[in-house]
Amino acid sequence: MLISKAAALAAVGVLALGLTACGPGREGEGLGTVAGAVGGGLIGSTIGGGSGRVAATVIGAGLGGLVGNRIGAAIDDDARRRAHDAEYEALESGYEGRPYEWRSDRYRGEVIVGPRYSRADYERCRSYTRRIYMDDGRVITERGQTCRGPRGRWVEVG
Repeated sequence: MLISKAAALAAVGVLALGLTACGPGREGEGLGTVAGAVGGGLIGSTIGGGSGRVAATVIGAGLGGLVGNRIGAAIDDDARRRAHDAEYEALESGYEGRPYEWRSDRYRGEVIVGPRYSRADYERCRSYTRRIYMDDGRVITERGQTCRGPRGRWVEVG
C-alpha cells in the first residue's frame, strides 16, 4: 500500500505535535516541531524520486521536526520573530560573511550568509549559518542552503 506525500506529512506532523505538546509551557516546541517537520518533509519530497519519494519525505519530516523542536523549545515568540527578521534581511540583501544580529529580552543570535549563487529552477540561492546564544552558555548552530522559490519565499534546498 502506497502512502501519499500529503498523508505522510500529515501523519508525521500530528505525531510530532502529540509528542511535544504534552506539558504546560511547551507550545514553542510543538509549533517548532510541526514547522520543521513540514519543511523537512517538503524538502525530502523534492529530493526523493519514484518509490523513494515517500521515504525521503518521511525522513526529511523527521529530521526537520527534530531541528524545529530544538529551536522551538529554546526560544520564545519574540526571539523567533527577531531571528526571522534578521535572517530575511541577511538573505535578501546581506553582505557575505557579515553577521546579522538579533536580540530579545532573553536571547540573542546571528545569521551569516554566504555568496549568492544560482541553482536549477532558482535564480538566487545562499548558504547560511544561524547561531542562537542561550542564557545558560549553550550555542545552537545550524547550517544550510536556501533558495528564493517561485512564490518569492526562501526555501531550504539541502
